[in-house]
Amino acid sequence: MIGLKQKTIKLIPHHKSWVPFFEKEKNRILKSIPNIHVEHVGSTAIPSISAKPIIDIAIGIKKITDFNKYKNKLKKLGFEYHDNRGTQFNKFFTKGPAECRTVYVHLVRYNGNIWKKYIGFRNKLNNNKQLALQYNKLKQKLATRFENRDFYTKAKSEFIEMITKRKP
Repeated sequence: MIGLKQKTIKLIPHHKSWVPFFEKEKNRILKSIPNIHVEHVGSTAIPSISAKPIIDIAIGIKKITDFNKYKNKLKKLGFEYHDNRGTQFNKFFTKGPAECRTVYVHLVRYNGNIWKKYIGFRNKLNNNKQLALQYNKLKQKLATRFENRDFYTKAKSEFIEMITKRKP
């Protein structure tokens, strides 16, 4: 099961199809854009927790100022750029129609702060079952509390910040 209507919140248990789906997307991206770094991040990359069935992919490039070199290549692969959803240092793309988003891509500077946050959070939760379960419980609670996905995402940010700043 992969895909979710834009702006909705629906958490499902980890599904075995998520990792192979990511690997397929990663291979497509790397075939078209070599010499970049591609990682599976977000909740679908953490097998012990529930997630929205949308695959988050972090793409690391040398300089974010080279963004335009990558934008058109990603568009040719079926990714839509959203200039109003990202930031100066985190360029945001989606794949799939609004009725069924399947992938989020975060184009960031490789080994920059955002890259390290994405990778660090994923790794910490994958290496600490108790933290993962704590995060899962928070997500479940917030999913019942909020209908607006932006509020849901913002409400998770304090926990994410706390974990990413924690020493290993």
